[in-house]
Amino acid sequence: MRTFFKVALAVAAVSAVAVLISAQTREAPKEPPSKSEDQRFVVKITDEMVRHSRIQHSLYFIGTFWSLGVLALLHFSGAARRMRDASARAAKRPFVASMLFIAMLILAVTVLELPLTIYSDYIVPHQFDLSNQTFASWLVDGLKGLAVGLVLGTTVGAGALLIVRKVNRWWLALWAASIPFVLFMAVIQPVVLDPIFNKFEPLQNAQLRQKLLDLASRAGIEGGRVYQVNKSKQTKTMNAYVNGIGPTNRIVMWDTLLAKMNDDEVLAVMGHEMGHYVMKHMWKGVAFGLGVSFIVLFLVQRIHDRILPRHPELGERGDPATIPLLLLIAGVLGFLSTPIIAAYSRSMEHDADKFSLELTHL
Repeated sequence: MRTFFKVALAVAAVSAVAVLISAQTREAPKEPPSKSEDQRFVVKITDEMVRHSRIQHSLYFIGTFWSLGVLALLHFSGAARRMRDASARAAKRPFVASMLFIAMLILAVTVLELPLTIYSDYIVPHQFDLSNQTFASWLVDGLKGLAVGLVLGTTVGAGALLIVRKVNRWWLALWAASIPFVLFMAVIQPVVLDPIFNKFEPLQNAQLRQKLLDLASRAGIEGGRVYQVNKSKQTKTMNAYVNGIGPTNRIVMWDTLLAKMNDDEVLAVMGHEMGHYVMKHMWKGVAFGLGVSFIVLFLVQRIHDRILPRHPELGERGDPATIPLLLLIAGVLGFLSTPIIAAYSRSMEHDADKFSLELTHL
């Protein structure tokens, strides 16, 4: 119990500091637009937008430290070891026992993070009129995501744990195994996972579809696949994106974007997405992610293998009870690498913006 209060206090303290920092941040005063400035590119910042931005910034830090605190709590309180013992009693085969442990871990983390998840993903969007989804519908989507996480997490996690237990340089083996897995997931996501939550169909507006095909032809994209998705069931915000690899590569537009933008605005957005397609940002992003994971996994093993011998009560290498520790180390390293990842992402977005401006002549 003492450990619980220490972890809870630490998480609360860090979260409070993050909120205070965000609350004290002030927007730099904006210069009034000149008469020659194109009004299409002038963004009017409202007080509500600033408030929403501050809440989102605060929630990012709070969510990060909350998740790390949950992992620390499960690890240091002994809850992970008790779940490990329960799974070992329920299944004699180590692989199946690992799957049961991971399932219990996922459920425990989901329950402990649920209050913040409800606030950030349901309450905040409704506060700012960014969603009219009912709580029941939101909960169904969450349960679908949990089911997908359980199927993937238990099988992949148990396999990864087996590698940790059997291979000395397990960080390198995990990294090598992640390459085909990442590529496989990128291929199947648009046609297997995404349709679980939304309906995807070819763009229905024939006139706009022809304009997009003409724009794609100018961009050097032949036979491009453009889809619309019914995101209005979940949100009022607008978005478009490129995903998939090879036969499942596609450009997807939210129906909210189609409803709120005129054809020229849609073409500008899609020019940006076509830029991602032409400049092969999907492949570059995968390669960059694998490069980051190469370093992170190496550091995770170095730190993990130094901690474990000093604390034999935590179990041997590959013990399911050490998973929260592994995730905690990876989570801290992932948080520290966020600025690098964000900078790379921003550079790709900037390049796609330039591509769209040159393609559409805006």
